[in-house]
Amino acid sequence: MKSQRLDMQTALTGFLATLLLVTAGCNQPAPTEQEAAAYQIQTTSISVRVAPVMHQSLVTEKEFTGNLLPRRVTRIMAEVPGVVAEIPQVGAKFDIVVEGKHYSEQLGLTYGQPVTKGDLLLQLDTRDYEVDLQMAQAKLAKASADLAKLESWERAEEVTRLSALQAEAAARLEQAKRDRDRMQQLLPTHAISQAEFEESELAVATASAAVDSAAALVKRAQAGPTEEEIAVQRALVSQAEAEVEQSKIELSKTTLLAPYDGVITAINVEVGERVAASGDVLVELMDLSYLVAEIGIPESFVGAVKVGDQASVLASGSVEPVTGLVVAINERVDLETRTFRARVAIDNANARFKAGQFARVRIPFRPTTEETLVVPSEAIVFIEGQPHVYAVENGRAIAKQIELGLATDTSTQVVAGLAGDELVITDDPTLVTDQSEVVVESPPSTVVVYKQP
Repeated sequence: MKSQRLDMQTALTGFLATLLLVTAGCNQPAPTEQEAAAYQIQTTSISVRVAPVMHQSLVTEKEFTGNLLPRRVTRIMAEVPGVVAEIPQVGAKFDIVVEGKHYSEQLGLTYGQPVTKGDLLLQLDTRDYEVDLQMAQAKLAKASADLAKLESWERAEEVTRLSALQAEAAARLEQAKRDRDRMQQLLPTHAISQAEFEESELAVATASAAVDSAAALVKRAQAGPTEEEIAVQRALVSQAEAEVEQSKIELSKTTLLAPYDGVITAINVEVGERVAASGDVLVELMDLSYLVAEIGIPESFVGAVKVGDQASVLASGSVEPVTGLVVAINERVDLETRTFRARVAIDNANARFKAGQFARVRIPFRPTTEETLVVPSEAIVFIEGQPHVYAVENGRAIAKQIELGLATDTSTQVVAGLAGDELVITDDPTLVTDQSEVVVESPPSTVVVYKQP
């Protein structure tokens, strides 16, 4: 109990002493202006650097990725149905001995096999198509002979034959008339019947018609065929010629040849297999004389790259890049990726690369104009997500929103927002605010001292 009483007395004594000190301070007079100035917080000026907006040509490199594509690729299918009769044996030849048995074989056409334009790839059975061609040729020969007969029409023997028939018909007519006259004399004596007399008159009419027909044939033979008849026969000849050409084309389609120099990348058929017209791919051929890397370039670089520009291409598995050339630029921007496609070609005459390899492509970009506004990249600050720079105007730091273009590691193109004659703060522009008072030393590269308002 005694110890607790002493602790309470000690605490009470400390509280009374503190109360007396506070009361004594409140009774002191207010400080003078000189004393207040002495206690005012002194701010330290921050030294910053500025740089002028430059007018220069900016070049930057950007890297894109893509796959190496062949110069061209052709997937060959049969154009006519048939049975595969031959695949050329132009592959590797090997001789091996396995367990004392000797094996020797010449491989047929296979992937990786180089071919030249016109080389045989596949041969289908031609027998059916050869028969069709022979039939078409025979039809053409007959049509041509008939046309020649009509067009020449110098057939005196035909006219002679028809004239003889006309004379024979005339003689028969005279005989029929004499028989009729005799019958007419006998009719009143009832030596013949009325029916017999009528038959004699009919014979005269028939003989007369035969004479007229023979005369017409003679006249036609002497005049020759009509233009309409010749035109019809010429049409038949043309039709037969077309059938011959069609048969030749069908026959030629049984032979599949390489359309250009290239490399076989797939062969999907064997001798004896039946193939259909426009069915499965039989042979795939690629031209690998040069390869093309297809890449997607952001639309912000529209106009900054053109056909003929050089690029650096590093294929997967390679140590050193090779020089490429921009050979094609798509004029359409993809609505989903906001990129446009471009193709960069590299030489592959020595078969150094393969189609499908992954590649990295670096392209140097230039602005659409020779000279553009450029600021140091360190001068750019983002305010509410938008790029700005602080330009010094009339002793103040003015925040200006800008539109960015191309960029390098140290410089950035300004597409819009600056006039081109500004000085921009480069030494940590985040330390200033809009409308801050600044003092720029001359030259601009010297230290700039500013005061906070």
